[in-house]
This record gives sequence, C-alpha cells and structure tokens, in this order.
Amino acid sequence: MSAREEGARRPARRGGQRSEAERRARRALGGGGLLLLTGLALVGVGPSDAGMGLTVLALALLIYGIHSFGRLGPERHALDERAAPPSS
Repeated sequence: MSAREEGARRPARRGGQRSEAERRARRALGGGGLLLLTGLALVGVGPSDAGMGLTVLALALLIYGIHSFGRLGPERHALDERAAPPSS
C-alpha cells in the first residue's frame, strides 16, 4: 500500500491544523511517557537516584500534559453533533 493510498483512508481533520496549545500538550504527554519508561528502566536495573528523579519528573510532566490536554475542551465536531436535533 502506497503512502498516498494510506493517507486517503484517514479521515480529514475538521478543525484544520492543531493549535499550539494542543501541540504542546501532546508533546508533554509523549515526552513524559518516554521519560517515565526511561526512569523505570533505570530503577529496574538497580537502585538509582537518577532513575528515581527522572521518574518523578516524568510523572509531573505527564500530569501537566493530561491537565493541559483536558483544558482544551471537547472537540468541535462533538459539540456540533450534540447541538443538532435528533433525526427521526
């Protein structure tokens, strides 16, 4: 399957480009998850202050990412569906 065919199967984005706040929240979630795995791997190998510190930092970053992602509110198309009258 070519990249063109694969892209054609994905639904088009209704809201256009992501906002800067959404990009920042997604980066925080991805970075926090990666740091958490790294910190847990360091702690799993042996008792390590660096691993413990990295794990705590990663958890704080994940909490920030979840919080900021949740503050973005519902997606626009979800609001449009709720506002539309039910079809009979």
